[in-house]
Amino acid sequence: MNDRAIRSVLVLGGGITGLSAAAAFARALPQVAVTLVETPADPGALTDRLPGSQPAIQRFHRLIGLEEAELIASGAATWRIGTRFRNWSASGADWIHFTGECGPQIGTIGFHHLWARAARSGDAPPWHAYAAAGVMAGADRFVLPADDPASPLASYDYALRIVPERYRALLKLHCERLGVVAVQGALGNAEIDATGAVAAIALADGRRLSGDLYLDCAGPAAPLLSRLASDVESMGGWLPACRVAILPGIGEPGAADEIERVASGWRWNAPGAGSGEVAGPGDDLPGSVAVTPSRQRAPWRRNVVAIGDAAATLDPLGWAGLTLAHRSIELALELLPDRDFHAVELANYNCRAAAVVLALRDFAALFYHCPDAPDGPFWRGAASLEIPPTLSATLEQFRRRGYLVPADEDCIGESSWIAALTGLGELPEHTDPLAAAIPAEPAAAAMARWAQGLGAIPPRLPSYRDYLAETLRRL
Repeated sequence: MNDRAIRSVLVLGGGITGLSAAAAFARALPQVAVTLVETPADPGALTDRLPGSQPAIQRFHRLIGLEEAELIASGAATWRIGTRFRNWSASGADWIHFTGECGPQIGTIGFHHLWARAARSGDAPPWHAYAAAGVMAGADRFVLPADDPASPLASYDYALRIVPERYRALLKLHCERLGVVAVQGALGNAEIDATGAVAAIALADGRRLSGDLYLDCAGPAAPLLSRLASDVESMGGWLPACRVAILPGIGEPGAADEIERVASGWRWNAPGAGSGEVAGPGDDLPGSVAVTPSRQRAPWRRNVVAIGDAAATLDPLGWAGLTLAHRSIELALELLPDRDFHAVELANYNCRAAAVVLALRDFAALFYHCPDAPDGPFWRGAASLEIPPTLSATLEQFRRRGYLVPADEDCIGESSWIAALTGLGELPEHTDPLAAAIPAEPAAAAMARWAQGLGAIPPRLPSYRDYLAETLRRL
């Protein structure tokens, strides 16, 4: 290690976010001492309580060395390949959101251009009917992706449905295996040195702890970062969720979660993991916690970096919280400075971290601008919200020509964006010139054959319940 290298890391927050950060730093930097301060849980830290994730969670588990087989065997997680949206489209029809390839590849032409042309003529089934993940989720069938790249079952992706308490317990065990030292206590004071950095923290019982780098993973109040400074930007002008109630899951795990628009807001069910409801300001939602969509403009200041809810509070729609936390941790490791914490290095992190948050914000905001919402104060309020400028640019390009504007640090991915846009009823006004060169009738016939071929696959696959039971028996 060089003379200025970081030698000790102190993680504040004992929830899923803090444990994830401690595990990642301990595994990536085995020569560094990592201490986890397990502070009391903050009810507003939604990332520590919500059951959803995006496919990027697989990459993070590889980073920390946590095997998916252990997650499944312990009951900490189950697979999820889609989300069924009810009463949440321009037509009122249900649709399934998924991640992964859709439709046959025709040279360099995006399949969504051909589908949109057919859909404008009323000659196409829903977008998810052309994707393996979509038809499996619709039929509640499941197998893990095939190894054969020629198989239609090789081109889809999946996420994990988290059981928060079990997942937290497994992460805690994993941190112990990685040599993380855990202490329990509440934050008392922070000692700030002459440079404006944190020299040490004092717990409420008087114990004093110090480190070279501090990770504030203790929830939306950002209790440690706020001792240095707090420059918070509200995102409530774009995201209407103000209260979230988290309840037990309904039913046994299946291939898809469900999300439904209701007059008071929306509700979700992740079977076997959790359910809940989201409402707006002034709504009486028993057992709910207040949510204020916002972000820290500079989540890394001096030697303190805010991670997860401490960096940004996002709408739960899209299960963005855990994705944000994991990506922030990955970025912190990728851009890790030395103990001088040069301003140019921190500015680079803050710029890229902001791009992550804004892309996730835009994806959630997209869903609140779908027409024919239920009549109620929540949706009338949502209709009056401004569209973020970056999302407005995305919608304009997609509506005009089916083009997606590449976004820096977009954790969603093109296939996920297209599945959401098409499901909500967004159709390009014009066909891409390359796609237009393909005659409509032969293209429609090829599309029909593809959909029929996919439709014949689910009956040959095990039910989700049977596949999970057989996997558990073998583990």
